[in-house]
Amino acid sequence: MAADPELQGRQEAFKRIVTRNGCQIHDDPLDCEYPIQACHLIPKSALKKRGLKEYFWDPRNALGACYKAHRRSDAGLERFPVERIPDAAWDFATELGLDYMLENLYGKRELDRPDPAL
Repeated sequence: MAADPELQGRQEAFKRIVTRNGCQIHDDPLDCEYPIQACHLIPKSALKKRGLKEYFWDPRNALGACYKAHRRSDAGLERFPVERIPDAAWDFATELGLDYMLENLYGKRELDRPDPAL
């Protein structure tokens, strides 16, 4: 069976957009194991379970990470640091009522605090 060209196009665009800035986890490229991968922050399985398959390829729900970081995060060995989760991902999760999932996976988001000197 031939792949759906529209779906394939969305998947390719997702990967291109998400990986264009390299690994967003490691500051030192020497810490990376390549290739850079597009990593879903809220798992596709969680979206599917909630009837949200149309959001599978939304780049707001992802970040670029090297193979090593992606593998370790998915296995639960070393989750992505919460400070590396993009603001767009929090906005995405909040729109869908799934911000608790990001908190459960990566930790509670520290919102900018007002300068106490003011």
